[in-house]
Amino acid sequence: MRLAYTSDIFATKGVNMLDIKRKFLVSLLGLLALIFVIGAVMIVQVRKLGNSIDVILRENYQSVILCQRFNETLEKINEGFLRRFAGDSAVTSAFFDGQLANLNKIWKAELNNITVAGERELADRTAALLVNYSDSIRKVSAPGLAPAECQKLYGTEIYPLAVQLRQLSGEVLELNQKNMIAANNHAREEAARFYNRVLLILFGCAVFAVLQMLLLRHWIEKPIRKLTELTTEIAGGNLDIVLETNSNDEIGQLSRAFNSMTTALRETRRSERMRLERSERTNQDVFKELPTPIAVIDARSGKVEITTQSADRCFGLKAGVKLSDLRIAWLSELYSHVLQTGLVSTPQDRKEVQFFIENREYFFQPVALPIPAGAPPEQLSGVAIILKDVTLAHEQQELKRSVLATVSHQLKTPLTSLQMSIYLLLEEKIGKLSAEQLDLVMSMREDSERLTAIIDDLLDLNRASSQKHFKLEPRRPEILLQDAKERFRSVCLDKDIKMEIEAAPGLPEVTVPVNRINYVFDNLIDNAVRFTPAGGTITLKAEARGNLMRFAVQDTGSGMPEEVRSHLFEQFYRAPGQEASSGVGLGLSIVKEIITALGGTVEVESSEGNGSTFHFTLPLKQDNQPERSSVVW
Repeated sequence: MRLAYTSDIFATKGVNMLDIKRKFLVSLLGLLALIFVIGAVMIVQVRKLGNSIDVILRENYQSVILCQRFNETLEKINEGFLRRFAGDSAVTSAFFDGQLANLNKIWKAELNNITVAGERELADRTAALLVNYSDSIRKVSAPGLAPAECQKLYGTEIYPLAVQLRQLSGEVLELNQKNMIAANNHAREEAARFYNRVLLILFGCAVFAVLQMLLLRHWIEKPIRKLTELTTEIAGGNLDIVLETNSNDEIGQLSRAFNSMTTALRETRRSERMRLERSERTNQDVFKELPTPIAVIDARSGKVEITTQSADRCFGLKAGVKLSDLRIAWLSELYSHVLQTGLVSTPQDRKEVQFFIENREYFFQPVALPIPAGAPPEQLSGVAIILKDVTLAHEQQELKRSVLATVSHQLKTPLTSLQMSIYLLLEEKIGKLSAEQLDLVMSMREDSERLTAIIDDLLDLNRASSQKHFKLEPRRPEILLQDAKERFRSVCLDKDIKMEIEAAPGLPEVTVPVNRINYVFDNLIDNAVRFTPAGGTITLKAEARGNLMRFAVQDTGSGMPEEVRSHLFEQFYRAPGQEASSGVGLGLSIVKEIITALGGTVEVESSEGNGSTFHFTLPLKQDNQPERSSVVW
């Protein structure tokens, strides 16, 4: 379906590129003319108003203020005389001299600010009367004049002159006030005329703006609105539209370009849709054949969108099935955790999950990934569930343990018999041995004891990785450290090594298999003693960190390089330079297996010449943690 507007898409190709520019230019010139007229009228009117206001402020206001100050000074002089007649000694000749100087200064300023007709005559009369007033005051305020004489002169000369001065200054004040009123009325008339002219101009502007809007609507708005409507159609996915126009201006050119764009978009959409369909079919076919069980679950509906055949066969994760309907608790927990946090999720209580498929036991390592990765929870579109099949590795591990246990036990029986024979020979119960024979038998005993130690280590390694061989008991960390120190007291005294304990009092208990933890401490302390020179120090530490207890064995020995430290916990690894009697390299690997089985971690920090620190963590005993018991080894 195609939407058409106006007529003839194939309009004349001769496009006049200046049509719209002319339309805008005409409108702009009209607006500029209106702006010029309005500006000129406003400038003239504002200047007139300014002149009128300036006259009020410059010519009259100052005279009004001066007259008011003049009258106030006359009042101060009159009050001074009354206070003096009342016996106030503070009113002296200096007071009257200061007030007279102020009067003359004020009226001198008024004489220099004559702005109104008739004001000069009144100002001159006031100035002449002010001279007589000043002489009379100086005569009365002269020292030595009797009080009765002073009062007489005040009543006959000074007071009448003061009344006349106030009258004259009042006339000057009234004259300026009348002039201010007249100027104010003139300013009001100018403002009224300005108001009427502005209203008239604004009305003309409104009429002009309406005309311009109608023209612009006809020239530009209608074509633009058509383009907007079609753009909305395109945004909604409808590309089967054509905009037809017979205009030769820029709008017409834009319409033809718009039609070309929609044609290209239709072709691109068609090719992209075909490519996407091919890609989706290929991805689905490849995805289904993946051997690892994988399923993508929608974040909103909780339904499986894409799945592999192995996920469908093993876990029932079919496309369209809701995850909650499968009733696999740990799978639902992983899915919910990803939706809540937006992070990669694995089972918190175990690394592997056991699952029975067709009456056969399988082991999987599940992981749930957010889609897209790194997005916040509210923006997740799905969750990918990946179930790595580790059944073969689990079976191989069990097989290795079984072989180790079987071989070790089978070797230990004849080895025990061999050792008994060696002991009998050494006791010479079946005859005396020559010196050469005794050396050979001693060598046989040392090799048999070394072989016995190797077999014991193999058995320990086989049992250390499983908690079912642990009998857990609560112990205080400082007691474990103190016991370990006691076991190595004599060795440290012989080698002149100082052993210290650093543990805060009142540390919480840890739940551990005591014999296995003793093995851990013994192995780490034995290594520290072996590599710490005489006069050195070994420090045993314990500290609580959150819900973990952190133990450390720190020495001041020779330390170790990075290449040794990176392989230290590997089975059968022996650092260069060790004595042959130091073992076969299983001690630290057994330590790691024990700590890992208890839910902790073990690490080492060391550098050449700065000693080494082995530290490991153990979970603290919880109040609601059930006691577990199993076979003790």
